[in-house]
Amino acid sequence: MTQWTVLYRKEMTEMVRNYKFLWIPIVFILLGVMEPVSSYYMPEILANFGGLPEGTILEMPTPSGEEVLMSVLSQYGLLGVLILVLSAMGVVAAERQSGVAGMVMIKPVPYSTYILSKWAGLLTITLISLFIGYVASWYYTSLLIETVAFERVFQSVAIYSIWLVFVVTLTLFFSTLMKGNGSVAFVTIFMVFAISTVTSILGSYMKWSPATMTEHTGKVLLSGELDSSFWLAFITTFAIIIVVLISSIQIFKQKELLE
Repeated sequence: MTQWTVLYRKEMTEMVRNYKFLWIPIVFILLGVMEPVSSYYMPEILANFGGLPEGTILEMPTPSGEEVLMSVLSQYGLLGVLILVLSAMGVVAAERQSGVAGMVMIKPVPYSTYILSKWAGLLTITLISLFIGYVASWYYTSLLIETVAFERVFQSVAIYSIWLVFVVTLTLFFSTLMKGNGSVAFVTIFMVFAISTVTSILGSYMKWSPATMTEHTGKVLLSGELDSSFWLAFITTFAIIIVVLISSIQIFKQKELLE
């Protein structure tokens, strides 16, 4: 059994003991299910609890299945990202503070093995939660509103997962760079939303941005086709992830040597 496998299994065991494998998927399932359910029952909710005059007739257009799934991904982009960052903010910082990182590195463990095992653990819980939550939302959307082609659902969640991989990698980087969990969460969330905001404002100049993955997800859902700029954004995002990972390893190495 390789050192990486041992450390990866350690990450999985800790997530099970901390119930992350329980509550993070549950949160994603709830976020995914709430959107189709609320869209379907919204006229009844407004009629019963909206304080409207008696006899008022509501004629609200039912959103398409694709629009509902886009709203689900929008929820993941807000609350889902917040949950992921808060759950991952101490992945390295907390172990450095508690001394666990030092105990692990006393043994002949490569710095890259330590960081990459952390990264793989975060990706595992992130992608499992995303896929389970999205499948649940697709099921209820098909049940209550209309069926969306599985091909579009699969393509959209695959593209959106690239954005979440970027977010998780960024969280790992700041957790390696900084010691305080609160500061890690604040800086990561600030950077994520800053990148998203700048990309939306300067869209024509930011087609390479990782944040455009959310736009490509919507286009695939609505039209079933990829925009011509997708591969530019994909390659750039992949390159940034690699650079950030290498930087995390080098930063951890320097900090560990200093300590």
